[in-house]
Amino acid sequence: MPRHLVEQATNFLKNNSAATPKEKLAIGGKLLWSATVVSKDWTPELLNQAVAAYKFLLMNGNVKKTVAQMDEKAVSRFLKQFTKDVTQLATDIEQARSQQPQRRKS
Repeated sequence: MPRHLVEQATNFLKNNSAATPKEKLAIGGKLLWSATVVSKDWTPELLNQAVAAYKFLLMNGNVKKTVAQMDEKAVSRFLKQFTKDVTQLATDIEQARSQQPQRRKS
């Protein structure tokens, strides 16, 4: 489930041309935060990476407030970095998952 949410955030950030940059930050941030809430099997490094990616969205207390107070230049800059960070996290999760021993089915 967490991996799915990170992939969903990545796809939304990269492919949703109908959303405004502020909407992308807000929705992408909420998807990533949701992934961290249900991330029982993530390594501490992956969890830290996820938290670092969305931490800036909490500068003004919550995502909605933070995004609302950003000017367009800041939104563009943060969106570019956030998209890069979330994409890297999705890649790292997939890589970590592929390195885990597979459970045998009985």
